[in-house]
Amino acid sequence: MSDQSREPSDPGFRIVDKRQSASAGADQAGEPAGQKAGDTQAEAAAQRGAEAPGAPAGEPEVPLEPVTVLGIVEYCVSLLNAHAWQCMGLVMNPLTRKIEKDLDQARMAIDCVEALYQQVESHLPDLEARRFRQVLTDLRVNFVQQSQKPAS
Repeated sequence: MSDQSREPSDPGFRIVDKRQSASAGADQAGEPAGQKAGDTQAEAAAQRGAEAPGAPAGEPEVPLEPVTVLGIVEYCVSLLNAHAWQCMGLVMNPLTRKIEKDLDQARMAIDCVEALYQQVESHLPDLEARRFRQVLTDLRVNFVQQSQKPAS
């Protein structure tokens, strides 16, 4: 493509091709697009207000936090929790769009949540430990209730 932008049939948006190098994308003033002569990329980013790469104009950069083991465990617990609810037949399976009951799978998911909790319990702040215990309690109570219901 020789031009940087073109209008599609829908006038509501514009496609801009930014794959060309800065020297090839000179604007009408003779300066590279988005930069003044001699500016580095870091200086250009600072002039734009330290926006994140690829972030829409005007949105500030959101600093990324390092991944921690506790964060990964929390993510795994949320996955196992959701799967246990599905397997207990209390939540629809999003793939099949049906309520399915598999108590063996639910029990395994609950046991995995408990095992993860036991591994990280001593490293959790009080609030997080209480939340973990509440998730386990909810899962166990609902598992017992679903186990006592006759199969339909």
